[in-house]
Amino acid sequence: MSTTPPPPRFRYRLLAVMLLVGLLPLVLLGVVAHVALERMLSVSVAPVEAVLDEVSSDLEKRGLSRDSLDEVRLHLAQAELTRRALVRRVPMFIAVLVFISGGVLAVAAMLLGRTLTRPVTVLTEGMWAYARGDLAVRLPVSAPARDEFEFLLGQFNRMGQELVAQRERLKSAEQIAAWQDVARALAHELKNPLTAMKLSLARLQRADTGSPADAVRVSESVALLQEEVELLMRMTQSFSTFARLPSPRFQDVPLRPLLSEICVLYAQTSPVPVELLPGPEVSLQADPDGLRRLFGNLVKNAAEASAEGALPVRVSAEPLEGGGVRVSVVDGGNGIPSVLEGAALTRGLFSTKPEGSGLGLPISQKITHEHGGSLRLEPAPGGGTLARVELPLRPPSAPVTTT
Repeated sequence: MSTTPPPPRFRYRLLAVMLLVGLLPLVLLGVVAHVALERMLSVSVAPVEAVLDEVSSDLEKRGLSRDSLDEVRLHLAQAELTRRALVRRVPMFIAVLVFISGGVLAVAAMLLGRTLTRPVTVLTEGMWAYARGDLAVRLPVSAPARDEFEFLLGQFNRMGQELVAQRERLKSAEQIAAWQDVARALAHELKNPLTAMKLSLARLQRADTGSPADAVRVSESVALLQEEVELLMRMTQSFSTFARLPSPRFQDVPLRPLLSEICVLYAQTSPVPVELLPGPEVSLQADPDGLRRLFGNLVKNAAEASAEGALPVRVSAEPLEGGGVRVSVVDGGNGIPSVLEGAALTRGLFSTKPEGSGLGLPISQKITHEHGGSLRLEPAPGGGTLARVELPLRPPSAPVTTT
């Protein structure tokens, strides 16, 4: 998705079309008027001068006065001067008139274009707000709608209200589904220790009410009860830790030193070597504590899934072409039967380890989601499990804080 709103090209195109449609006829009219006036003013007084000369000669032969004729000559001279002045000034006058008319037309086109494009601009701003996820935006519209644009804005507001209602219904359905998954997982996880505790209590009851006290039976039952109580305590502690995961604090994090630190830490207790493969250095905006918990869970799971003599746990980091980084953790353990990603990582609490709470992958998925990335587990080629984490170089929706 684009991170910037679209430029107002529609308004500019509409303004250009209106100016072109208005100015082109105006310029053509100016040219036609200029040509017509030039033809009208191109009439010469030379033929009239020739006639006046003949009349002047005739009057001179007859001995008559030529005062009236001289007055006519004077008027003709004034008319000729006026014609020449008009010939010089008419083009300038037409040009000024066209320029003023063009300016008035441009202002009118801008005002009219703004009036026509205002609903489109408002609708574009509303769509841009919806694209950012802000469904609370409502566009100003009168009731009832006065034209097609206002009807469209009203329908846009109605669509926003329906989207908000659908979002709330979806959120409620997701919460119900999440609680159902939690209840199902808790019932499954609590059933085994509670069954063992019930059997131990039955043994204690038989020892107290039946035969004489059996110290060995009582000791075994009490030890089993203590073990199951400790398991329940670990489970509740894991749930408490998951519920209190801190909010991420994003800052510049060099990735390879962080992965190297994790590999060194878990290599001390791993039955197989934990190796960080060579690769380019990558820095990203992330929460360093969250990344340590995320990749620590994956490396810890990979190490615990590997038996002695298996392939080493290999960790690699590589940049993505579209921007971002991919971290892979592969082990040589028993592997998984199918791909796990998305909701499958948090559906139910499962663990293959007796002391596990099943919250490792949900915690990893939560941290990955907070960073705007994705987590995927798949069977590795040749056996084992391949975990892939893809993260953007900068989280899409989180303020950047530096320490």
